[in-house]
Amino acid sequence: EKFTILLGDLKDYNDGLEQLFPPARLETLQRTWRNELLQGAERDLGQLDLLEKASSGVYPQLSSSASLKQLRINLDQKPTKGFKPTYALKIQRTDLSIADSNAVASRSHGAYKNPSTTGPEEVLVEWVSYDKEDLDARLNHVRRIDDLARMIHSSSHRHPDLHTLDCIGYTDESTTSRYGLVYKAPSSSSSNLNTLISSTDLRTPDLGDRFKLAHTLAIALWSLHSLDWLHKSLCTSNILFFPSTFSASATRSTAVAASIPDISSPFLLGFDASRPDSMGEMSVASKNPAASALHRHPNSLNGMSRKPYCKSYDIYSLGLVLLEIGLWKVLQTYHKPHYSAERFKDKIVVQNLVPNLSSKTGRLYKEVVERCLFAKEDLTGQEAGQLMEYVVGSLESLKV
Repeated sequence: EKFTILLGDLKDYNDGLEQLFPPARLETLQRTWRNELLQGAERDLGQLDLLEKASSGVYPQLSSSASLKQLRINLDQKPTKGFKPTYALKIQRTDLSIADSNAVASRSHGAYKNPSTTGPEEVLVEWVSYDKEDLDARLNHVRRIDDLARMIHSSSHRHPDLHTLDCIGYTDESTTSRYGLVYKAPSSSSSNLNTLISSTDLRTPDLGDRFKLAHTLAIALWSLHSLDWLHKSLCTSNILFFPSTFSASATRSTAVAASIPDISSPFLLGFDASRPDSMGEMSVASKNPAASALHRHPNSLNGMSRKPYCKSYDIYSLGLVLLEIGLWKVLQTYHKPHYSAERFKDKIVVQNLVPNLSSKTGRLYKEVVERCLFAKEDLTGQEAGQLMEYVVGSLESLKV
């Protein structure tokens, strides 16, 4: 009761302070204290429960986020041995009609004939392969898929800062040995950022639009990290736009307009290997070919020196995505097969690409990219939050 009264008093003080802020900065202010409260509660379920109940009806996004973080911690604490799939999220493969049945494709568009509704729904399916013979690994995969489906169910409404699609469940395509996360799709086609940047048929979007895209993606990662959740596959192939730029261009009024991709509404996907940020948590290696190793920190890749994945590795990946957005060039353009991960990072990215960025985007954007790329590996949760606050705030302040 005392906590509820305190929160009510804080709301009054906050509302008064917010009147002093420029309206354009209010959203970032609210996002900052919301993420700091979630970070401050750490993994204490009691504190998170208090936070959820006290903010209910007052700060709905904080309440939803506290609830989601509790769900994640509870899922994390359940042993895999006694795991039972969530029946409500299991989608029969026969209820899905897949447009592209290519067994090696990482994503497919299709339709879902929901038994409880009348017409079919447009869906996007992200596939992750499993080994039929390795039962332990398969159980780990289905456990991770089930947890992810529960985490990002109804996410667009309750957690808009995550900028992802609503996950309606998952399916098992046993004929090709792969699980599929099934998302509600805004349309029957999509383009990913990697394709848009590398296309020779499309023009470079305005710098202001690219700044907004960078800002939106930084918000998404900051929000994910506030839940102590690591993405682990952040790259341009996992950033989607609906409908496909190539199908949408037919509706544009002029040829010039048709050649400029609309990058105003990105969706962050590629969650097949995402995992909670806790030391004992099992990590499922990504089998999604779209999760390019070029975006991974060298120390997170396979090998004798491989280190446990951490928030700073996600932030490093974000830095590379921001670099590509600024240059409007994909990393593959500069990569050669004989480059090691360390050489590509040190010789190509740091010494060659980053110095050329300020002439295209300005000094501050370049500094943001550098801060992401040079984030120290042993960042605490608080330090990672402060770094992401700087990144989001700096990108928001950029004007053309």
